[in-house]
Amino acid sequence: MVDPQGVVAQGVLVTLDGEPAQGVVVRQPGLPGTYLTDAHGMVTVPLDFDVTFEVWITASHPQARIGGRRVRVPIEEGLSIALSTYDPADNEAYDFHDPGTPFRRDSTDQCAHCHVTLNEDWHASVHAGSASNETVHDLYAGTAAIFSRLACERAGGRWAMGPLPGTDAQGASCYLGPGVVHDLDPRCDAPPCDAPVADPGGCADCHAPGIDGALGGRGLHEARGIAFEAGVHCDVCHKVEAVDLDEPPGVAGRLRLHRPSEPTTAPGLGDFLPLTFGPHHDVPNPRMGSVQREHFRQATLCAGCHEDVHAPRVPGVEVDRARWPSGALPIQTTYSEWREGPLGEGVPCQSCHMPPDPRVTNSADLQLFQVFEGEGSLASGWPRPPGAVRRHSFVGPRSADARMLELSAALELQGTVHDDQIVVQATARHVGPGHGLPTGEPMRHLVLRVAARCGERALRATGGTAIPDTGGALAIKGSEDDWERWSEAQVGHRVRVVQRPDHYLDYQGWGPFGDGTFSPEQRGLRVERVVGEVAILEVIDGVASFDGPLPEGDRAYLVDDEGWIEDGVEARAAAGGPGFAFARVTVDAHGNRHVAAHRAVDIASDNRLMPGGASTTTHHFALDDCVDPQIGAALTWRAYPVELARQKRWSNPERVLVQTWRSL
Repeated sequence: MVDPQGVVAQGVLVTLDGEPAQGVVVRQPGLPGTYLTDAHGMVTVPLDFDVTFEVWITASHPQARIGGRRVRVPIEEGLSIALSTYDPADNEAYDFHDPGTPFRRDSTDQCAHCHVTLNEDWHASVHAGSASNETVHDLYAGTAAIFSRLACERAGGRWAMGPLPGTDAQGASCYLGPGVVHDLDPRCDAPPCDAPVADPGGCADCHAPGIDGALGGRGLHEARGIAFEAGVHCDVCHKVEAVDLDEPPGVAGRLRLHRPSEPTTAPGLGDFLPLTFGPHHDVPNPRMGSVQREHFRQATLCAGCHEDVHAPRVPGVEVDRARWPSGALPIQTTYSEWREGPLGEGVPCQSCHMPPDPRVTNSADLQLFQVFEGEGSLASGWPRPPGAVRRHSFVGPRSADARMLELSAALELQGTVHDDQIVVQATARHVGPGHGLPTGEPMRHLVLRVAARCGERALRATGGTAIPDTGGALAIKGSEDDWERWSEAQVGHRVRVVQRPDHYLDYQGWGPFGDGTFSPEQRGLRVERVVGEVAILEVIDGVASFDGPLPEGDRAYLVDDEGWIEDGVEARAAAGGPGFAFARVTVDAHGNRHVAAHRAVDIASDNRLMPGGASTTTHHFALDDCVDPQIGAALTWRAYPVELARQKRWSNPERVLVQTWRSL
């Protein structure tokens, strides 16, 4: 420890490539306050020696690695810090570094060796699994990885040899359902397809951004080693030198990565002089080679991937220019939703998805490694204010412990009794995030179920708003079809019938779906009203018998939903029941709805709840002589459409955001 000396003013000269540098940020690490050099490269910095850690002065310039000098008593005259401009050229010969794991961090070559807490958070996050995620690979290659050969053939799939994710090997897989490689490569008649593919769809640019060599335009099957195992990892994000929102998402252009090219012979520093980008001006550790960038505190960094507006990718297909004048579709608009919402620039993504971590003293876990002089040094870093270090958990809807979904929405119920009918008004309200609900991947959606009961007995729905096809259906038939024949039917399934009057809901959604550009008809959410349902008692040769007469209506849904849901159970087909749904509905060139993003040629509707928004629907139930009826509602989140998840056999649990019951 330095003997207490109080505060001393210290003059500093900062040079860049041997010349005085103006506007350089100079400070004493571990304390608040920053100071800028003048036109002569000079600045006076107040130094506090009455601290329990090493006293340093650091200098930060946007084109140079942060430099620093330790200051001791007696004070040195004419103290100077010499900075050098780093090579501005990105180096394709650089190999991304191993982030390590909580179980493998014995070397300083691994980020986890020093950044213990950050690595533990990241390792448990969806970012770490972005390149190895089986669902992503199923969508990319058109596979259903979970199927055995027999199950594949029974499901109508094709059992064939193809690339095994993360390896150079070929292996047998089930090819079933949509896939980027097949859909976007006109040379590929049937999957698997030979590599390299004509158009990799941009998947790897965000899901596997750390593939060594050329950045952008790489195929997901090129991800090997760290690029596959670690997904979006430390050395990728902290190589982001700038973000250009006018470019395509990911490392294809929007995320401008800068990999070092200056050689080094220093032991432990690798082949090239370290270069990383981060939020702080006071990290002079040569092992980091840190350069400060403000985008690490801003939502623009997240926009590098979480904003995707592009033209249709399927060859030979274009959008309707009268509907989408730019020729591009808003596939993911999380950043734009936030930017134009009530939180705006004041509360960036990091505020919620990288919450403060009061447990740690600095990002290098000074609280765990206080083996250096005092409580801070060049090697260990300096203490930061409580909460200044943000967790690298990137919490979101899949982070059950964070309960972000449960904090995002509210339900309000009002009910009245008229003669022999219960009339329920259900309002789903957005009360949480600064973006839409749900947001991101357009396959995500919310389902609102509304019910009435008398004790343990469910009361029959007789009218009001119905859950649209977004809720899922095992099969759909129009009024011209035979509603007794269902090849997919099983005992216990239900046939739900709805009326479809020829008018459309006037709702407030995102972009043209809410700013007045589209008429209600162009917003594409046709009204559907509950008529009734029957349960299937028997199926013989595809012909079903029911527990009552089939209702009359315009459309029939075959479903396996039972009218209510518990948190965590697999999503059921729920269309046609009393309730509603909230989704961005993608459509392909053949009119198929709720398709994977790469197949989209239109957004048919987008009634997702916007920040502060609400949706109220009305539902009718038969009172059936009930003396003490109750009404209830539940709002659930799903990751995938029921039909696609079942085809691929993906896990697709329903997450209950909020549910409520009340007596009338």
